[in-house]
Amino acid sequence: MKTAATLWREVFLHISAKLRRSVNLMEVCGSHSMAVARSGLRALLPDNVKLLSGPGCPVCVSASSFIDRTILLNRRGVKTAVFGDLLKIPGSLGKLRDENGLLVIYSPEEALEFARRHPHTETVLAAVGFEPTAAVGAAVLDSAVREGLTNFSVLCDFKHLRPVLDELASDPKTALSGFLLPGHVGSIIGVSGYRNLSLPGVVSGFEPENILYSLKMLLEMIADGECSVKNNYPQLVAEEGNRTALQLIDRYFTAADGEWRGLGMVPGGCWKIRDEYAAFDAACKYDLKVETPAGAPSGCRCGEILRGYLTPEECPLFGSACTPENPVGSCMVSSEGACAAAYHYRQVAI
Repeated sequence: MKTAATLWREVFLHISAKLRRSVNLMEVCGSHSMAVARSGLRALLPDNVKLLSGPGCPVCVSASSFIDRTILLNRRGVKTAVFGDLLKIPGSLGKLRDENGLLVIYSPEEALEFARRHPHTETVLAAVGFEPTAAVGAAVLDSAVREGLTNFSVLCDFKHLRPVLDELASDPKTALSGFLLPGHVGSIIGVSGYRNLSLPGVVSGFEPENILYSLKMLLEMIADGECSVKNNYPQLVAEEGNRTALQLIDRYFTAADGEWRGLGMVPGGCWKIRDEYAAFDAACKYDLKVETPAGAPSGCRCGEILRGYLTPEECPLFGSACTPENPVGSCMVSSEGACAAAYHYRQVAI
């Protein structure tokens, strides 16, 4: 009896024979990166199909200037709430893990609750993430505005994913043929939020079987010359997304040009708090201005990895100077970073 792995290899080999060329696919979700590496799914793909990891880890693409501003806030005595994954991300002023007095949180609601319980303490949520976290951030802002919590504000580094997908799709150096699209972002923006990409895409869940079926669907579309977006995660992703969440995001945020670590400035690539809520925007409230030098740490190739130009293993620092215990770049820092995934699951094979 053939094993499941053997059957999947045969499926992919059959489709790849129809491709008659090499194709580059990209997963743009840190959870996909970890699931693919953990399950050894790349070993099932034929030689002419390459699955690259993209900039789908929000911690990996958090700007150095954001880390610097968070450090400045904390040093000014403002109670600053941060996600634990941010602690080891380098900025020009150092790393957050070396700062005293931070409030390490697991959800944005914890920062809001702290501000409620300490009305005389200035509290800032240092917020990163894509649309799902931006929706929660908008809900937190909504509560703060309605309650008149003048001691609470948000330092915002929420990322708008769609403009980056369009930029990656048109990059001749990566030469992508299709996207494995993140289901958790899709749960907010819907399938419609991915429509009209210039490359085919499949919205996928995170279990290995769902990912394999999604890759099969994607390769079949490429082989047939079809350019559309298909939904392989209908249990969570609707056509029009989560309208309540989208309305909250639209009420409190507007798309703006912004920095993605390793990618540079992305037109429309960030969510900025609307001007009418500037009192709850920590960057405005505290006049946070910092000159952050451009560039990555010496030898770090995270920018090229995030764009799919290199695999993690092709970085000269990978596994030697740069490890999860001693990370140099953001792709190794985050638990969902491409380099961390590649490092932890190097020995996985099916």
